[in-house]
Amino acid sequence: MDIAVGLFAYIGALSLTAIASVLLALFVVLRARAVPGSTLLAVFLLGVALWSVAQVLPAILGPAARPVTTTLIALSPLPAAGFIHLAFAFALCAALRPVAIAAYATAAFMTLIGLIFGVGKVVPWHDFPGMFVPSTIGWCVLAVAAILSIAGHLRLAQTWREQDGQHRRQAGAVFVSSLIGLVALTGFAFPALGIDAYPWPVLLLPFYSVALVYGIVRHRFMAADVWARRGLVWLLLVAGADAASALIASLPLALAGRPAGLFATWAALAATLALGLAILAPLKRLANRIVFPGGRISEADLAAWRDQLATAADEAALGDVARALLRQRLSLPVDAPTLTVEGEVATLTGWDDAPIATRHIAERFAGLVTESARRLAVARRLVEAEREARLAELGALAATVAHDLRNPLGIIQMAATGAPPETRTEIGEQVARMNHLVTDILDYARAWTIVPQPLIVTDLVAFLGVEAHVPDSLMVTADHHALLRALTNLVDNARELGTRVALVAKVGPPVTIDICDDGPGIAPEISDSLFRPFVSRRPGGTGLGLAIVRHIMEAHGGTVTLAERPGWSTCFRLTFGASR
Repeated sequence: MDIAVGLFAYIGALSLTAIASVLLALFVVLRARAVPGSTLLAVFLLGVALWSVAQVLPAILGPAARPVTTTLIALSPLPAAGFIHLAFAFALCAALRPVAIAAYATAAFMTLIGLIFGVGKVVPWHDFPGMFVPSTIGWCVLAVAAILSIAGHLRLAQTWREQDGQHRRQAGAVFVSSLIGLVALTGFAFPALGIDAYPWPVLLLPFYSVALVYGIVRHRFMAADVWARRGLVWLLLVAGADAASALIASLPLALAGRPAGLFATWAALAATLALGLAILAPLKRLANRIVFPGGRISEADLAAWRDQLATAADEAALGDVARALLRQRLSLPVDAPTLTVEGEVATLTGWDDAPIATRHIAERFAGLVTESARRLAVARRLVEAEREARLAELGALAATVAHDLRNPLGIIQMAATGAPPETRTEIGEQVARMNHLVTDILDYARAWTIVPQPLIVTDLVAFLGVEAHVPDSLMVTADHHALLRALTNLVDNARELGTRVALVAKVGPPVTIDICDDGPGIAPEISDSLFRPFVSRRPGGTGLGLAIVRHIMEAHGGTVTLAERPGWSTCFRLTFGASR
């Protein structure tokens, strides 16, 4: 390997490792500090950064780096103790406290010995301006740091072997990444051991940071949102792009040697800087595309999105289509920030920390989804208005027909007076049935004009003759005749289907009255349309009883709905808008 290139690669690898470790530590502190073990991981990462600084300074400054380098290396057992503490904490080990105390005590003792007696020196080695060579005390300090690190790795390996699922994958990711770091550290021993070779294992050290980032992001070793994880990857990619551009731009200068003269030196440096910037720009764009995909929104994108959103039949389907499109465009995981559709509005959740460009895409997309939701709402209102108009027309026609039937029915009943008793009975039953239908049709078609007055609920129950659970003196403001008609319809339906019927009232506001039965319940296929005309829950019903109840309650400013009450299969709840 060329001397200049080898030295530059050595310095670049250590510098990149230091930068990546500091970025990782900041990420942990800022985004995952509430997670157990985050402080330990941050301390360990800072220790890796300091170790990298301690080893890179001799290659830059030569023997002049000795005070700083030896001090930092003397401190190396402390982050190793933090790592073993992290490993045992992650493994949920019962012996965590004594192990941590022993590790920190041993590390502190060896650090103190190293600071007092010194850990080694910095000497020129081959073509390097300086490399650290440990003394006997230094070997002891480094041995303790190595033993602590190996103990932590053994605990992680045990966890990897014994656990399963996510915990196993997390332990494996951290174990593999740190193992790469241990292999890389062997390169620093080449000068001390007299190995006459380039310290190539040191070049693996940046891969330690990459592997650790992969473990954190891929297996979520630290709890952080998707934007924090992607921001971390982006920072590391940009740092790598900076190092790559600097390396490529410096190669011509390193191979050609230092120019002679001030102007030539200035020109060479200016050309190197320009080349580095030219290389860095596309590398940063590549990092942006990898980490934050999506790009610019074109008119073709908008048209395609509108077409796909238009396939949704309702708000629920619209939300599903929208989330799928957004995840596909931005390459988001399933648990990422999402988009919800409520009524006519699309709302973004969890996008506050997203990069501006990414958030802009999501906001534009949410605007399109809102447009689609409004179109769905307008279409639904048009269909509902048309349906209501048809029902009103049908109701008016039915009322006319029903009114005209009253006289013929009376004539038929009078004409049957001379018939045999069995025939008169049959004719009477059928005429009564038809009269009941006529009454229901007229009641449904009429405009209910109510005269509200204070009513005691227990007095109404007396007319119904059902089991009642009503607070004493509970009152509602309602029309006596209309409310009694609504309650009678509900009670008659309940008696037809159940063996037990009860009325349960509750003090408000608002006041509610439940009519419950123990019958077969409501068929799922009619639950959504139960209060529409000509929909019946019992065979032989006119299908108008519940529709009349709805009209009566709407006239009171209240509602009738299905309700759930333990011990009952079906409950209809009357809710009063004005009560006391």
